[in-house]
Amino acid sequence: MAAGAMALAAAALFCSAGGALASTAGHRGILAPGHPARSMKPGTSLLSSCGAGDNGVTCNQLALTAIGQARRALERMGGMSFSRPAYQRLTPAQQLFVVVNLERTERGLPPAVVLSKSLTAVAQAGAQAGRDPAMGSVPRHLPGGGLVAYAGATWSGGWVNALGADYAWMYDDGPGGSNLACRTGSSRYCWGHRDVLLTSFGPRSCHDSQAEVAMGTGHAGRAAGYGESDTVLMTGVCGPVPADAIFTWAKARKLLGIR
Repeated sequence: MAAGAMALAAAALFCSAGGALASTAGHRGILAPGHPARSMKPGTSLLSSCGAGDNGVTCNQLALTAIGQARRALERMGGMSFSRPAYQRLTPAQQLFVVVNLERTERGLPPAVVLSKSLTAVAQAGAQAGRDPAMGSVPRHLPGGGLVAYAGATWSGGWVNALGADYAWMYDDGPGGSNLACRTGSSRYCWGHRDVLLTSFGPRSCHDSQAEVAMGTGHAGRAAGYGESDTVLMTGVCGPVPADAIFTWAKARKLLGIR
C-alpha cells in the first residue's frame, strides 16, 4: 500500500483569523504559528497493515497509538480518549469532525460547534475529486445568518481512515513528511494543514461581536488514484451558529463520553 500523500492546504482568508481566545492560555500542545520541531512517520504498522477505509478495531487502534506516540514525542501531550465502539459507529464525515475537534479542544482552542450541511457539501465535492475543497464554492452566508469571515481547507489521500488522515495533517506535515507542498524546511507551506485545523478565530475577528467555528468534512472511498480521500473545511463565522447542522459537538461528546 502506498504510504499516503497530501495536497497543499487551500486556505482562503476573507479576513484575519487571529482573534484573541482567552481559553488558549492553558494549552498543553503547540499552537500556530508555532510548529513541532520535526515531522514524524507513524510509529506503528498503520500504513502497511491496513487497507483503505479500514474502520476496524485494529486499524483504529494502530492510528490512535501512532497519534499518542507523536503527541508525546513532539508536544509532550497525552493520547486521545473516547469511546472507541461509539466512534466506529459514526460515519467517516462525523469521525473527521470528532478527531479535528479533539485536536482543537485538547490544545485549548474552541471546537467547531457544528458540522454544517452547506460546508460538508463543499468538502465532499473535494474528497470525491481527490483535492482540496474549492474555496470559490464556500458560501459567504450560512443558514441562520452567519457570515463566513475565514475559510481554510485540507485534503489527504491514502491515509486509511479519519484517524490516519488526522495523523498526516497534524504530525507528518513538516519538512521530510508527507506534505507534497513542503519541499524545503523554509517553505511557507510546511505545516499548512496543521495550521488550518488549529485556526484561531474569536470575537476580535468579528469586530468584538459573536464568533463561531464551523466545519465541513468529506470522504470518498476512491479518488485521484487513492483508496482513501478525506477533506476538512474549517470556517470562522461572524454571527450565529449555522442552522444547518447535521452533527454537533455537543452530541458527539455525549455519544463518545468526551469530557
